Amino acid sequence: MSMNKILIVSDSHNNQVLLRQALAAASDADTIFHLGDNYEDLDDNIDLTRDKKVLKVPGIFHPRYLNGSLPVRLYTDIAGWKFLLIHDPRDLDNFAVKADIILYGHTHTWQFKKQSGKYYINPGHLKSNDDKGRIPTFALLEVEKSMIRVIFKNMKNEDIEIINIKRIPEEK
Repeated sequence: MSMNKILIVSDSHNNQVLLRQALAAASDADTIFHLGDNYEDLDDNIDLTRDKKVLKVPGIFHPRYLNGSLPVRLYTDIAGWKFLLIHDPRDLDNFAVKADIILYGHTHTWQFKKQSGKYYINPGHLKSNDDKGRIPTFALLEVEKSMIRVIFKNMKNEDIEIINIKRIPEEK
């Protein structure tokens, strides 16, 4: 059984130094999710993103986010888990979420919570070394059919918190 490794970053705000640190720390990831606010920053890192699947959603500063001409929600399925990628948690308002895991950015604060049977993950930010008292962080997901391990990391590639999500078998 193979494991999928996903790097999740958000809110890089043109900080190539921190983005490259996160990309290098997760060089064994096969997928990269950028949850907006300057997802174009990935374009300058082909050497670290080559041969990886890259999924991204725009942030509030993207002109096409503001005018509604770019989708603000992106669904993907990995190992039977349904993921929803958004930037701003307000993009969920009045929206029936058909996902197990909701990934979002915008707040610049790393967070994990379970609510109404769904898991919410924010990797934090890569904007600067200190953004209103919040250190830069990113997240790694190790995804298997029966479990997801969520690992929040600081820029020294040290684990801040590790959470295991076990799939609840569906009743027949």
